[in-house]
Amino acid sequence: MEKFDFSNAKFLNAVIDRVVQLWSPPTDDMAFRRLYVEAIIRQNAADNDMQFQLSENGELCSIALASRLGEHTPWYIWWQEKFDALPEEYRKMFSISREYLSMMDEKTYRYMNKDDVKLSLFVSTKAGWGKPVLEGAMDFFRSKGFKNIYLWTDCECNVDWYVSRGYELVEEGTYEPFSTPEEPYKTFIFRKNL
Repeated sequence: MEKFDFSNAKFLNAVIDRVVQLWSPPTDDMAFRRLYVEAIIRQNAADNDMQFQLSENGELCSIALASRLGEHTPWYIWWQEKFDALPEEYRKMFSISREYLSMMDEKTYRYMNKDDVKLSLFVSTKAGWGKPVLEGAMDFFRSKGFKNIYLWTDCECNVDWYVSRGYELVEEGTYEPFSTPEEPYKTFIFRKNL
């Protein structure tokens, strides 16, 4: 396992390619959709030793990004520069995403103690590589003395995957700005002993 390198455009684009259809707003502007997803990825990173990647033959296979209690993204200047360059019609979507991610991070941090860790982002770009990066990250967390791992997710992800792997649901909520009258946008915070 290596530290995920945000300056490696090939690897960053591999993550964006994997999730752009799932995580981007409903617009035909693919350049904005990709920027929106890149902002999500960067907001889930912290300036620490827990930004992992697995690669094989020069191809990114998976990443796992994590943070300690109270750590925040170092990408604020990058975000502001991108926001300032956006047309007015995209600024609201960009801001709502940032507010949502920050709110969910803060809700998750409220459950954590100083000896807990938060899994911020976990993406497999190649089939079968999610489990090895997650297991490697968990081994690292244990070696550093962390007791519990926390994460948050929402109805856009496979929530049952976490339940089937022993994660305990500690909070379920609804995020109104992303909800419709027909379908509430559900959020989930999970915990697992390390």
